[in-house]
Amino acid sequence: MIDNLLNDDSKAILLICSDIVAKYGKNNNLKPLTIAEWNKISKKLLDSPMKSPKAFFDTTADEWRIHLDISEDVTKRIEDLLKQSAYLGFELERLASMGIWVTTRAEKTYPAALKSKLKYKSPVVLYCSGDPNLFEEDGIAIVGSRNVDDDGMNFAKVIARKCANEGVAVISGGAKGVDTIAQMTALSSGGTVISVLANSMGKVLKEKELRDAIIENKLLIVSPFNPDSTFKIYNAMDRNKYIYALSKGAVVVSSDYNKGGTWNGATENLKNGWVPLYVRNGSNVPQGNRELIKKGAIPLDENMVYDEERKLKDILTCNKQEKPEQMSLFRFLEP
Repeated sequence: MIDNLLNDDSKAILLICSDIVAKYGKNNNLKPLTIAEWNKISKKLLDSPMKSPKAFFDTTADEWRIHLDISEDVTKRIEDLLKQSAYLGFELERLASMGIWVTTRAEKTYPAALKSKLKYKSPVVLYCSGDPNLFEEDGIAIVGSRNVDDDGMNFAKVIARKCANEGVAVISGGAKGVDTIAQMTALSSGGTVISVLANSMGKVLKEKELRDAIIENKLLIVSPFNPDSTFKIYNAMDRNKYIYALSKGAVVVSSDYNKGGTWNGATENLKNGWVPLYVRNGSNVPQGNRELIKKGAIPLDENMVYDEERKLKDILTCNKQEKPEQMSLFRFLEP
């Protein structure tokens, strides 16, 4: 666990780009800047006399408007957001008491993989619980449907155990079904997990089994959304890209066709080419799996995965024929 000791750049970013202190404020209609809005401003910051976000604390609203070429409405919005700074310390302390720490693009604890793969799409703020060093581990995303059948469930368990046995972290979405199966199997097998949540981090941290895994530095929980947030379908869709970007490759266990979070995340990854995409292939896989393979995903043979003698690195190498140029990303699995 780390302390919520943030630099001044991060404090400015938190106030401007997150709802971390929204519940303390009197203006319930005050909206933080979106990623897209902040990207435009941050680019101008670097080329302006202000240079960095912390300059918002030492300059006037008129200077922001002039140096950053922003409208009066946006200027007033930033000014109102920064007025809530008195509440920031209270909220960081409250989160710390729950075991939650915060990072931003301006901190060394922010995962470099998100910046390098997603670039301007990377989240400005992340809420975390666990050892930040887990961000540095090589990992594989294991994703799939909530309503997974027995075949898919067994496949997810086998892949997760192989990851644990070979020192590869499992990247999970923490949702019911494949995500939870892979996550808990990896932890029970002595492996490490990064779980990227779409909501309710505060609620999840009440589960003793997960708290124990965090204390043992086996689990890192991450979310770009406020720990008190409730479930929203668009948040669940949005976080898919973060699961992929934190990994070195992804395995789709089970996917519906042309609908659902697994399908959307997998097709988004294929379109952007963030990481190699492997899809369970066999005689009884869902239609979504077959269609993802047609779109260019790499088929992952079930029989190879179930072979206890085969290591994960060998399985991935044997299944490289569809996209051989992508396999360089899996060198971390080679001795």
